[in-house]
Amino acid sequence: MATRARGRARGRSTATAGAAAAAPAAPGAPAPGPSAAPQPRARGRARGAPVADAPPTQQMANMNLGQAQPSGNNNNPPAPRYGTRERGSQYANPLLRPIHAPAEKGTVGIKSALLTNYYPINVRMIKPFYQYKVEFEPQIDSMKLRKGLLHSVEELANAKVIYDGGMLYIPIDVGSVKEYSVVSRRNEPHTIKLIHTSTVECGNSDQFFHVVNNIMNTIAQRYMGLDRIRRDYFNPNKTIQLHSHRVELWPGYEFSVRQYSAGVLLGVDIKHKVIRIETALEFMETTIEKESGNKTAVAKAIVGEIVMTKYNNKTYKVDDIAWHMDPTKKVELRSGTMTYEEYYERHYNIKINNKTQPLLIHRLKTKVNGVQTEKLLHLVPEVCFMTGLSDRMRNDFKTMQALAEYTRQTPDVKQKALAGFRETLTEKKEAQDILDKWGLTPHDNLLQCEGRTFPPEKMVIKGSGSSPNYFDCNPAKASFDNITRKNFVLSSAEINNDYAIIVPNHQRQVAQDFIRLAKQVGPAAGVKIGEGRVITIEKETAQAYIAALTDKCVGAKTVVFLVPNQKKDRYDAIKRYCSCDYPIPVQVLQYKNVTNAKKAMSVVTKVVLQMNAKLGGELWGANIPMNDCMYVGIDTYHDPGTNKSVCGFIASLNRLCTRYYNKAVFQPNKQEIISNLQALMTKALECYKKHNDDKYPLRVIVFRDGVGDGQLNAVKEHEIRSIKNTFESLGITPQLVVAVVTKRIQQRFFKPAGNRLANPAPGTVIDNQVTRDEYFDFYLIPQSVGQGTVTPTHYNIIEWETTLTPDKIQQLAYKLCHAYYNWTGTIRVPAVCQYAHKLAFLVGQSLHREPNVQLSEVLYFL
Repeated sequence: MATRARGRARGRSTATAGAAAAAPAAPGAPAPGPSAAPQPRARGRARGAPVADAPPTQQMANMNLGQAQPSGNNNNPPAPRYGTRERGSQYANPLLRPIHAPAEKGTVGIKSALLTNYYPINVRMIKPFYQYKVEFEPQIDSMKLRKGLLHSVEELANAKVIYDGGMLYIPIDVGSVKEYSVVSRRNEPHTIKLIHTSTVECGNSDQFFHVVNNIMNTIAQRYMGLDRIRRDYFNPNKTIQLHSHRVELWPGYEFSVRQYSAGVLLGVDIKHKVIRIETALEFMETTIEKESGNKTAVAKAIVGEIVMTKYNNKTYKVDDIAWHMDPTKKVELRSGTMTYEEYYERHYNIKINNKTQPLLIHRLKTKVNGVQTEKLLHLVPEVCFMTGLSDRMRNDFKTMQALAEYTRQTPDVKQKALAGFRETLTEKKEAQDILDKWGLTPHDNLLQCEGRTFPPEKMVIKGSGSSPNYFDCNPAKASFDNITRKNFVLSSAEINNDYAIIVPNHQRQVAQDFIRLAKQVGPAAGVKIGEGRVITIEKETAQAYIAALTDKCVGAKTVVFLVPNQKKDRYDAIKRYCSCDYPIPVQVLQYKNVTNAKKAMSVVTKVVLQMNAKLGGELWGANIPMNDCMYVGIDTYHDPGTNKSVCGFIASLNRLCTRYYNKAVFQPNKQEIISNLQALMTKALECYKKHNDDKYPLRVIVFRDGVGDGQLNAVKEHEIRSIKNTFESLGITPQLVVAVVTKRIQQRFFKPAGNRLANPAPGTVIDNQVTRDEYFDFYLIPQSVGQGTVTPTHYNIIEWETTLTPDKIQQLAYKLCHAYYNWTGTIRVPAVCQYAHKLAFLVGQSLHREPNVQLSEVLYFL
């Protein structure tokens, strides 16, 4: 007997050749072709924008505001996606632990008990569960309708099946092939055919955690009132309005279930989605007015931004602007011809007011039969809201302070929010029924682990004669701010009077004030700087500054450009010319930073120290007793305006990590893996040899940033092989350690302090419980934060051919966090990583060309 579909999804398929807009989508799923059976028109929030019958001009077929869903006849399950930001991650990775990695953990440091943001899960499933391929006849494109029809089958509904759009998972065996006849809400008959494809054993497997995470995703959306936005889940019904700052916050969660050393753990973190009370149209109108109608400037401003359509709570990256299209554009749909404005008014009761606004373009990349294809989704700016913080907001102290009250949660507040998530799972009977059916029981209490805190570091500074002195870091803050009050600089670059300041004529006094302050703070810190030359110009254009540099700054070692504002075109032009065509380290500084009496002294101190560092002077050193070691930092930057990526490569040249070799190279198609690493490593080793009595290093320790879990195998197979090929070509056999450094992680740690929770102290390392057996990894907390919960950094060592102990590499990572010259304290990653990031960012954002080789041994990019 045929049954009728039940639940919110029933009968709500779209009239598109694509997929339902409101259902969570598996990206990369192919859109059905024109031959797909016509479906009833969508109603309610499930709809996206209309899609054309055929794609001759990629009009409305490219306009679907939802994400493509896999068809019901898809043989392969979609790529796992769940509440985590570990890019490209898999639930169970192949063994990446180095063959020679020691089994023992670290022991150095004062031990302390910590809490994590993980709940252990008791897995009671003993029997396997079953995977079925699902086929619908006729074929159904709407994910919601497919789910509704499946849950209308009593046997499947009672079994609490999990359907991911391609495969169905069920804890009972319903046979090798089984068919069900159902009727949709619109009285359309359908046949559901289940074909058994595999039996999944419970345990640490890809399929097992794929299903468990889908269970949690289902609970979050169906029973916790959360909407999925990209990879996280938010509650739009608890929006925090900050009208005076034109922004609103959506509270939510990031969560995932994975196998760790302590067992199966549910990791949860608190998230906030920032949505500006500003449409994309308002943003474009403001920009075009500011830029005097320059469309190129508007495109630069909005391309790469993330916008949100509130009618379906979807987010999209803006890839381009279709200036030739507007909401009055017509397109052929299965239901007839209509325009954008007609579609929105008919289906969402949204009236489009601006009839001449251009449309935004989002490029949706999909795979059809294994072939990568690209579709253009067209968005109406008037119904798109800007997300994230603008530069103006970031520079507004009051706005950031207001946001911090909600987003920077203390450990106590965060722990209460985590407990709220756990309590919701318990209180919702429907959620508990699903967990019980699948044999999953999250524990009530957060997981405990053990941390170890290293002693405070001592920075190497200028001493008497040839002997260095040491400066103690503040143990509570891991900072050494007071160092600038001493004559501390290890070596001065001898700037003396050999620098110039280029400034518009009407701001000449600002240049004089800079020189006065520089002569005051420089020698006090140990930097030899005197009376610079002031060169005035009539116009504040990039051309005027560059002309003054080439015509009037001959013989200057460095130049300071005093500019009125942060205009990007001018900044980029100056940096590009001075880094590529006329190689000279420079500073670009706004007037206001010198004229502000409260900040001037601090600003000029930092600028003078940067000038010294950019010319090869040494500010302070890391207290590393190990000799003959080269530390390498690698990071990549993806230029949002092009298909190119930039690799930043940094290598230390001495024991104190005060001198470096640098190189930036371009890579095609936003490639993450470094294709010419062998050439980079060869040049770095030769440079090291030149500065170290014609000797190569005995150890090479590489810190690789910018790599997701899904790329670890590629790094191991290609980049490490390139490094070893370099050693072989040079006839050397140094010890090699390669650690992948990750900042955007889910893990948080809390330290019990009486009846409250606090942040662990700087220098705390964790290498148990939340580490993974297939990795050789640890977490390091290098910093102290004045507000909120501190974020640790994850180190995953994928190559270990050394006699060092785990303690040594953990301590080295912490020491190197003190060696970044732009900050008198610790940073989140080793200095070589941050230098590599700064280099790649400058080249990708401003230069768009490879820098001049004459700057390869100075930190000109600070």
